[in-house]
Amino acid sequence: MTITAIARIEELERENQLLRSIIDTINEGVFAVNEKDEILLYNSGAEKTEGLKRNDVLGKTQAEAYASFEEYYFAGDVCQKVIKAGIPLHDQQYQYTLSDGRKTYIAFDAYPFFYKDKVAGMYVIGRNMETMGEYIAKTLEVHKWITNQENPKTTGAKFCLSDIIGDSNAIKEAIWTAQRFARYNSPVMLIGETGTGKELFAQGIHNSSTFAEGPFVAINCAAIPETLLESVLFGAVKGAFTGASDMPGLFEQAEDGTIFLDEINSMPLFLQAKLLRVLQDRIVRRIGSKKETPVNCRIISATNVDPFSIDNDEILRSDLLYRLAKVTVFIPPLRERQGDVTFLTRHFVKRASSKFGLVTIDVSDELLSLFESYHWPGNVRELENVIESAMHFVGNEENVLQFKHLPLHFRKRINCKSTSSYSELPSSGNTFSGTLREIEKRLIKDALLRNAGNISRTAKELNISRQDLHYKIKTYEIKK
Repeated sequence: MTITAIARIEELERENQLLRSIIDTINEGVFAVNEKDEILLYNSGAEKTEGLKRNDVLGKTQAEAYASFEEYYFAGDVCQKVIKAGIPLHDQQYQYTLSDGRKTYIAFDAYPFFYKDKVAGMYVIGRNMETMGEYIAKTLEVHKWITNQENPKTTGAKFCLSDIIGDSNAIKEAIWTAQRFARYNSPVMLIGETGTGKELFAQGIHNSSTFAEGPFVAINCAAIPETLLESVLFGAVKGAFTGASDMPGLFEQAEDGTIFLDEINSMPLFLQAKLLRVLQDRIVRRIGSKKETPVNCRIISATNVDPFSIDNDEILRSDLLYRLAKVTVFIPPLRERQGDVTFLTRHFVKRASSKFGLVTIDVSDELLSLFESYHWPGNVRELENVIESAMHFVGNEENVLQFKHLPLHFRKRINCKSTSSYSELPSSGNTFSGTLREIEKRLIKDALLRNAGNISRTAKELNISRQDLHYKIKTYEIKK
């Protein structure tokens, strides 16, 4: 064999490996069979979709490779028809049951393979519908982010899910859940304490959804008086009440977009009944009008208490709750986001430095340690506000944010170490039993504060029953 022939063989081998590497790294599933229905190619995308390993299927017929699959007719329905007809199939859908009982849906294109003017096999490029939905959601989010950079006032939602800062497993799980369901049209309920970033999540879900090009309309149900909330939500016609004029409600204003109902747990029951009808019939009627207007918008709601908790009275009608909470996203409080306090602190310091025209400064280890041990009842919003306030006290010649820069009221709060320091407790007549009562009272108050008043979590932390905790709260006259 000549040197030229050897070089040509090596070149072909290199090209072959390159093509196989490319095929193996694309997101789509690719597999190919010859005219005898023997599997010649099976990439990693196909492995992820079907749960099989290439070494277990290569060289086998489809009947052998998919023997454990229920109702698998792809070989006959698609492969053999393409081979016999020699004609490709485009934009097809197929559903089949995997060996573990799960159903999978694929969209695919199938092509015949010709060798020396004869059909020698066929190959399929398939896309898992679930994976494709996630890809579409991410594409919409990126497109929306670019649009917001060019025109930030386009729809009223400037944040994307990718803007949410955090590296803990808790926040990553919340973001993943939001991304997974953003592309669907189902109502979403966000559950999280005050300051955890519920509106940020709501805007991110909107910008990752099919409603992203429409308006994002937000309202805090606790901030509007009950007498006005109905007209704000559903609209009014001229003469409906004193001073009323023709006014579309927020549901109409959110047409083809998203309406975000923050603190929906504050909505009065009579309005909850009317909202339930909107969800059921997709129509609204303005106050004073006999005309019903169809609406098409996605509803995202948020509450700062867990509506499913047995500790809470019925803050939402059960029929409304389960319609609003088709999908729920629990946004963790900052104290449960391990490591994120330091991560967020550095982020907010960098942003504030840019905002105030300061050099980018560092954060002292002492301050980070105090921040990590603090319970942050106001969550991310409190941390952001504290840092922005502290940055006002950083001199131009300083390059490290320290404890001394914090606002005075916060320095006292964060430095008191209330959970371990009892030297200043009232002694209740200097009796041993009285001092123990004061210590127990302080422990309960601190635990309630850390758990945002949630009885079940507080009782679990203190290792006592809920009944005992309720009794002690009443005995010590502790306000949750």
